[in-house]
Amino acid sequence: MEPLKFKPIFMERIWGGTALKEKFGFDIPENKKIGELWTVSDNRTAVSVIDGGNFDGKKISEIASEFAESLYGKGKKYERFPLLIKIIDAQDKLSVQVHPDDEYAYKHENGDLGKTEMWYIIDAKPGAKLICGLKEGTTKDEFVRLLKEERLEECLNEIEVEAGDVVYIPAGMVHAIGEGILICEIQQNSDLTYRVYDYNRVDDKGRKRELHIEKALDVINFELKSDKIVPVFEKVEGGNIAKAVESQYFNVYIVHLDGQMEFETPNGFEALTLVEGTLEVEWEKGTKIVKAGETIVIPASLNKYRVKGKSKFLKANVP
Repeated sequence: MEPLKFKPIFMERIWGGTALKEKFGFDIPENKKIGELWTVSDNRTAVSVIDGGNFDGKKISEIASEFAESLYGKGKKYERFPLLIKIIDAQDKLSVQVHPDDEYAYKHENGDLGKTEMWYIIDAKPGAKLICGLKEGTTKDEFVRLLKEERLEECLNEIEVEAGDVVYIPAGMVHAIGEGILICEIQQNSDLTYRVYDYNRVDDKGRKRELHIEKALDVINFELKSDKIVPVFEKVEGGNIAKAVESQYFNVYIVHLDGQMEFETPNGFEALTLVEGTLEVEWEKGTKIVKAGETIVIPASLNKYRVKGKSKFLKANVP
């Protein structure tokens, strides 16, 4: 098996912009508001197609099924590829929302997974903000009252962010992305979102987006809030590495490469998502080039691989 690259999947969103074209050079029509690029997905909404190599044109779901041990490692198996990786262009603010955990999703969403995620800020305009949980002491009754009065902003925990910051968003935490932010999002393989508040926006046909208030109130943890994580980098041969997030669903490292590094895959696959520069991935039988805005999945069966170049990327695996 070889490292896998994928064709981009673009999602139009009411709040999307043009950053994916401007920063990464994707061929996107001028009149399209593209809010999300799914760099790798095996989700019910969309499944990634492999771009190039021995498996060109095949879906990741096919490869994961046929070559599960090579991809995931001995004794590991998942119903679907366990990570969904996106790049989000928030030209306008996203809805205030929350995601269910695995137990609730399994019971109420046809056996689906819950959604815990992390954000890496690729770029942000000065003063850009995220909503990460609720202000201390906010009760369910107060939340419902402010929601009915369209004053929900009064109980939301806002944090200011800049490029390089990291935020962890566990299932059950109210959150939203503010305007003027470009984010790499690594998450469980789930597209379940319960919208709580959408600023009374309408689409180009004058329709408001659906809210999911009853389900949201079922899953919100009113005590949860997050602050930004400032990664601490360690100098290594070939650059710097920082552990950004460690959780039961995924571990994520930030790598600043200036030269070359070698990694091993004894415990499973790794997904590298390039956010800046160009990356050369080399293994025993070949080489692939990765551009900014792309994800390459390194199968467990390679055992080790080398990266070369000057770039920034996120390296994710599943514990």
